Amino acid sequence: MKYPLAFGLGETPSLPKQERSRRTREKLIQAAAQLFEERGFEKTTSNDIAAAAGVSIGSFYAYFSDKRQLLLLLFEQRLAERLDAVFSNFTEEDLIGNDLRGCIERCIHRTFVNKAETPGLTRLIYDLASKDEAVGALCRRLMDDSVQNLAALLRKAISLNLTSLDDPWVTATTIVYAVEAVARKCVLEDELPEPAWKPYILCLTDMTYSFVFGRQARPTCR
Repeated sequence: MKYPLAFGLGETPSLPKQERSRRTREKLIQAAAQLFEERGFEKTTSNDIAAAAGVSIGSFYAYFSDKRQLLLLLFEQRLAERLDAVFSNFTEEDLIGNDLRGCIERCIHRTFVNKAETPGLTRLIYDLASKDEAVGALCRRLMDDSVQNLAALLRKAISLNLTSLDDPWVTATTIVYAVEAVARKCVLEDELPEPAWKPYILCLTDMTYSFVFGRQARPTCR
């Protein structure tokens, strides 16, 4: 499943029609991603981005009004990619497969990996979310879409008699925010190496699988 890059903020610049222009634009995006990752937002200038991309500052302004607009586009791309990376590991077809618990574990592991791939940029997103309305809206949209996708899977599981949850939305919200909080602590706050994530991922997997698909008396969300 592929998720759209536009989250309805009205600030996404249009994609150029010519292939050469698209390549130039992509060079600017990749250069910005690297500089924001290494230096942060405040210490990166539009001139820095243009130089790193190997283009003139005039070319930069031909595609973006300023570095903030580029940053928002970059965030849109990264958040959409992360959402797709997580839920590509768990689809409705997986509900009737032979590795349901494994699918849950891979989704949770991917959430950790998403943060570890670009920790500087991820920290920047979190830092700006409380200061910049558009960035905050992107972060909320990511979480809302994650909850909606998981809730849809849980509703499908109920229809297949795989679980007797009373409120899939409450369950989805709790799981998504719990995984997000633990991943954020392990990867960004404690800066644990990937092998050290395993017990946390297994614990989150066991809690999710047991609560939702446990074979014993079915729990409820109320």
